[in-house]
Amino acid sequence: MLKGAIFDLGGTLIHLTVSWDQVREGRMTAIHETLREHKLELDFDELHREYLKLHEEESEYAARTLEEIEMEKTFSKLLDRLGIEMRQRPPMVDLVKRSFALELNSWALFPGVHEMLHQVRDMRLKIGLLSNARSDWAVREILEHLDLTKYFDVIVTSAAVGYRKPRPEPFQHMLERLNLSAGEAVMIGNSMEADVAGARSLGIKTIHVVFGDNADEGNADPDATVLAVPDVVPAIKRIAANC
Repeated sequence: MLKGAIFDLGGTLIHLTVSWDQVREGRMTAIHETLREHKLELDFDELHREYLKLHEEESEYAARTLEEIEMEKTFSKLLDRLGIEMRQRPPMVDLVKRSFALELNSWALFPGVHEMLHQVRDMRLKIGLLSNARSDWAVREILEHLDLTKYFDVIVTSAAVGYRKPRPEPFQHMLERLNLSAGEAVMIGNSMEADVAGARSLGIKTIHVVFGDNADEGNADPDATVLAVPDVVPAIKRIAANC
């Protein structure tokens, strides 16, 4: 019997209205400005160079190990490389919040998301949000900003768990929090590898969402594929009927 629906966030419920390159540039500008406010005059080009180098190193490591690196740890390592002593540094939480300002305001809902989640809630299913993200705080801020928090019984991020989908740990943590077995849940996400393959490896039913330019190729075999937000609820109902 289907008792729960687990949703991915980025690319599934929301989409960026700027490029990731713009997000990174905005983040570096915010870091530079924050450090200047704390009387730390750094060369922006050096900051830019060290940040991108660190980003590449950590991206390769995360892709290889599927371990999540929290943004606070990244910034601490960046300041180490820039030679900034601990006593000179601004509070890390302030640096993280300032660095996410552009990204937080650049996510938008796919049309019909509120209506769809309301319908899932009416099905009396437990609802979880499972997102690969380097900041648990940022995910929760985005959800609040877009008025999505109210729909979810449980919110789990890779930053909080320490591992990224498709590793089993995030899914297992979500199932434990929802008090569900794998066979009682369906995962809805846009990533064929992270969401579909990751969930299927544990016996969770899957719905692959493909909205607009959001196509994601892969070898996994989802239980359903949907091309628009309003198609999600009928797909969940079909899976529930066969459970």
